Amino acid sequence: MKNLNILQLSVAAIVLLCVGTSCSTTSRVPDDDKLFTGLSKIEYVNYEKNDHFLSTQEEVEAALATAPNGSFFGSSYYRTIPYRLWIYNAFAGSESVLGRWITKSFGKAPVLLSGVNPTLRAKVAQGLLRDRGYFGASVSFEEQTGRNPKKAKIGYVVNAGQLHTIDTLTYNGFPVEATALIDSTVSQSLVKPCDPFDVSSLDAERSRISTLFRNNGYYYYQPSYASYLADTLSENGKANMRLQLADNVPGRAMHKWYLGDITLKMRRQYTDSLSNVFKYRFFSMYYDGKRPPMRARVLMKNIKMRHGQQFNYDSYVQSLNKLTEMGVFRMVDVKFTPRDTTERCDTLDLMIDCIFDKPYDFYVETNMTGKTTGRVGPGIVVGVTKRNAFRGGEKLDINLKGSYEWQTGHRADGSSSKFNSYEYGADVSVEFPRVLAPFWQHRRWHVTPTTLLKASSNVLNRSSYFKRHVVSGELTYTFQPTATRRHQFSPLVLQYEYMKDQSQEFKDILQANPYLLYTMQDRFVPQMRYSFTYMSPSSYRNPIYWQTTVSEASNILSLGYMVAGKKWDAKDKKLFKNPFAQYVKLETDFRKTWQVGDHSQLVAHLNGGVIWAYGNSTYAPYSEQFYVGGANSIRAFNVRSIGPGAYFTDKAKISFMDQTGDIKLLANLEYRPRLFGNLYGAVFLDAGNIWALKDDGVRENSQFKIKNVLKQTALGTGIGIRYDLDFFVLRLDWGIGLHVPYKNGLYNMSGFGNSQSIHFAIGYPF
Repeated sequence: MKNLNILQLSVAAIVLLCVGTSCSTTSRVPDDDKLFTGLSKIEYVNYEKNDHFLSTQEEVEAALATAPNGSFFGSSYYRTIPYRLWIYNAFAGSESVLGRWITKSFGKAPVLLSGVNPTLRAKVAQGLLRDRGYFGASVSFEEQTGRNPKKAKIGYVVNAGQLHTIDTLTYNGFPVEATALIDSTVSQSLVKPCDPFDVSSLDAERSRISTLFRNNGYYYYQPSYASYLADTLSENGKANMRLQLADNVPGRAMHKWYLGDITLKMRRQYTDSLSNVFKYRFFSMYYDGKRPPMRARVLMKNIKMRHGQQFNYDSYVQSLNKLTEMGVFRMVDVKFTPRDTTERCDTLDLMIDCIFDKPYDFYVETNMTGKTTGRVGPGIVVGVTKRNAFRGGEKLDINLKGSYEWQTGHRADGSSSKFNSYEYGADVSVEFPRVLAPFWQHRRWHVTPTTLLKASSNVLNRSSYFKRHVVSGELTYTFQPTATRRHQFSPLVLQYEYMKDQSQEFKDILQANPYLLYTMQDRFVPQMRYSFTYMSPSSYRNPIYWQTTVSEASNILSLGYMVAGKKWDAKDKKLFKNPFAQYVKLETDFRKTWQVGDHSQLVAHLNGGVIWAYGNSTYAPYSEQFYVGGANSIRAFNVRSIGPGAYFTDKAKISFMDQTGDIKLLANLEYRPRLFGNLYGAVFLDAGNIWALKDDGVRENSQFKIKNVLKQTALGTGIGIRYDLDFFVLRLDWGIGLHVPYKNGLYNMSGFGNSQSIHFAIGYPF
């Protein structure tokens, strides 16, 4: 906090100094130039408004867009106070180290009219219009000078003119067999009669033809071997198109090729001599050592090309992707070589050169959370990953984790609340790059499916209260049929929770609180879980991410007990001497990102969930219930310090125990501007809470009621900084509480000093 205040005061002092010494924004504008102050609204004339024009308009405006100094969220039209220009004007040319550092870190040179170059931008926009079918388009501009002759805006006028459309498209000059391939796929053509004339669509069709040929043996064929001829004079506004094969196409490009021998070179280092070889018919693997570093069967399963097959481009791409996705190679190089140089040769020998990545990865993850009047504490995860653990591309991961938390604040009644606790555990997992099951073995996937086997053990110690153990194991399959959709299915997740030690004080608390007594008892949790994830294509400028998870516990087990004569609603049925949990849980997570300028983002995040316990359970297990607060939730509050509903306890020592719920609603909005270099800022607004599905008779005002949702929603805001190291992000957030659910009024915090929370973590919060 102190460091943040010093930084804020320093920046403020610099800005005030700039204002006092150089209020003029044009002091460093050359005499023969002007300061660009933004665009006037672009004027469009002579156009027909339709979907094609609207998409073209977006591209035109992107070509003409230029952000002036002080741009509002990267806008070309609206400006705020250009304080970075003031700083530049005040310190540019300084010979002192401090002056140069201030100029580089906080200043920004004036955006000059000559640098905007409206003449060139108008030509680019005009060319873009013609590429989209507006052959008669023109783009003009004028400089608009106001009272200050050293400042100017730019006003563009776009005359679109008539849109030309496709009349016919024919394919000429191709050999008979190639022409037959084109005719057989004419329904898949990306250019159809009456479509707008669009260069990008025409290029896409030419690439489709190239891929079609290469998927049918024409290895050497390239899109550039054919070009378009257009007749736009025969009919007004129409274009008769012809895709013509060039005259100088190499002979080997227009005959089919077949695969010959397949050779793999397995290197740990690029200089390995590869003194040993494993051969099987037309397959050879060269390697160093006593045995192959990877089983040949595993490799050939991922290589979708075989001896004697006709060359297929899709199989080549899929093979390269599969080998890369195994995660054991740092380089995969695929080469096809003609067996000889004669004109009759139609055989390509395949050589795949693979260089293994380093076999071990060692990692350390840390985080730190704190509150000016609450708990603070560090957490750490230390682990090691072994690649290709069993010579089949497996990934073995072992990690140890721990965290410590202490509280130095005060209770609601003002008394001291010294408190500490710690948590530690270990995870062991093996990830197989294949399906360890009899189903879906031969289906093609966008990404290699994986099977995860994992076992973990965790111990949670709450000082002077209890020590709780959680032992778990899981089997999980992950499938990704497309680049945008992923499925994760866990047919078996076993979790065993039990108390090791309890203090007398904690036992007294449990006896006084039936809800805690039930949710924190020893319990066996056999689960089944399914998760679906959708991710926008990587080319989207404003992508979305959506994940929904459904899980259930013990329903199949309860059916078995019913067959054995036990009633479905009978409570406390046991397995392995402990009651088993029975519930259904649904959770969904949605994120939308808007790209604001070249280096800034606006991100919205929604998260919600519900868990319903029934049958053998009155309440869901404590570990499966929802909570809010913390570094990735409502950052103005600590973990488990809000809710459920308007419930509040003045027993600060135990508040973390019962502030969980069956329903969760969370919303976040965060603006992430780039400050300078790899340092980014953040301004955020967080809102949310948890609720109980039913009244437990202990936690007053905790039950979910629609009419109370808004007034029982906790609200917090804050700022933060992120340092992007490419491979991970360091994050510091300062949250400020605005509204707590258990008090009346919009801003109802007891005081500014008691409503702050600081979180240090790795990675973005969502």
